[in-house]
Amino acid sequence: MKLPFFLVLAGLMPAIAVPAIDTPPPQWRAGAARTIITPTEPMYLAGFASRVVIAEGTAMDLQAKALALEDDRGTRFVMVTLDLVEVAKQTRDAVAAQVQAKFGLPNEALLLNCSHTHCGPELRFTEEEFSELKDPQRRERCLRYNAGLVAKITGIVGESLQRLEPATLVYGHARCGFAMNRRLKNEKSTGEPYLNSPNPDGVVDHDVPVLSVTRADNSLAAVVFGYACHNTTMSIKEWHGDYAGHAQRILEEAHPGTVALFMMGCGGDQNGYPRFGDVFSQRHGQSLATAVEAALQAKARPLSGPLKTAWDTVRLDYQPLPTEEELQKRLATPQGSDPSYSIYRRDWDRRRLLALQKGSLRDHYDYPIQVVHFGKDLTFIGLSGETCVDYSLRLKRELAGSTPLWVAGYCNDVLAYIPSKRVLMEGGYEAGTSIVYWSNPLHPNVFAPSLEERIMGRAIGMARQP
Repeated sequence: MKLPFFLVLAGLMPAIAVPAIDTPPPQWRAGAARTIITPTEPMYLAGFASRVVIAEGTAMDLQAKALALEDDRGTRFVMVTLDLVEVAKQTRDAVAAQVQAKFGLPNEALLLNCSHTHCGPELRFTEEEFSELKDPQRRERCLRYNAGLVAKITGIVGESLQRLEPATLVYGHARCGFAMNRRLKNEKSTGEPYLNSPNPDGVVDHDVPVLSVTRADNSLAAVVFGYACHNTTMSIKEWHGDYAGHAQRILEEAHPGTVALFMMGCGGDQNGYPRFGDVFSQRHGQSLATAVEAALQAKARPLSGPLKTAWDTVRLDYQPLPTEEELQKRLATPQGSDPSYSIYRRDWDRRRLLALQKGSLRDHYDYPIQVVHFGKDLTFIGLSGETCVDYSLRLKRELAGSTPLWVAGYCNDVLAYIPSKRVLMEGGYEAGTSIVYWSNPLHPNVFAPSLEERIMGRAIGMARQP
């Protein structure tokens, strides 16, 4: 097979050495571990509602990776990255309980982030979700995968802690330009007010934050890098890590012995363009890996302690909840008589009615926020859900100063799209129409406009705490 020209060049290029940095003796210990989380039995693919099929094979193994960090006071923090479409609350809660019991790692010291690849397995947890499946084996396979996933994540957290060794931590950043805003204003009077289409004039966050971990011999032990862009370049019927998987592979091949971890940013309204094809996925992965290499050579900031981790939740309210009468009236609409009343919206109404009758329909959501301080050298904010790019841009503006800021989305609980107030008011998929596809958790309605100020207020307050 004839390789694309850029891949031939990449193969001929020597690995870029990590430059030596004049730093004091290591104040840190670090350890990294990984495991394969590719399903071992037939499972349905997640990500695209129109692609309800069992994966036909493995184009790229899915991985879970862990990086454990410990400062000179013994304070520890472990980040886990996953080649999955989501981090479910059930998964994180189970892992958090196990690592607390086995390793004494507190809840606020554990971060889970997913790449949001749309070529990973479906994740179902609730009996309501399982009741909709016609094939009982599908339920059992989901349950087995969930249990195995928790065990594997717990395992690599333990391995990373066992491998702690003296290390130097350095922060840098670069830029990468393939992400583009995907919300394009619809000029027609019908359909969504904003279309899922390339918008070269829309807001983006092209920053590539990079945390490098070097051993005492100056070899690269691990590199964590972030980017705010959906992993939807691929739509194949096989397991695949998309551009993020390629970027990690390229970096690990260039730096043998390194564990590369991709941290998804606030890319809820961002896509990589061009899309749909492994040639584009490889190009985007190469572009991102090149940006990481640039950050490793650029002016860097050694990190000192102390390490401080924090966790909190903020209440997100919904717009007015439906009544039982309203739901029953809509469900009585003959199927097909109203084109705007899709099968997905009908299913959402049915789920909401059932929850309302059971008394289990929630009236708010407790939204998790995590903050990690690396002394005064770096502040990391982990936001939950499919956060839109306005969040990272605003946080960087409001917290601008001498301490660099890294903002990640898709952390700990990927509960729904998290639009900014601007996106919410504009309408469209990220603003609220996507809510009908979520059954874990089941949302009673679109979020209230207060969500941005509540999230921002709590995140900024946590970031400013010494």
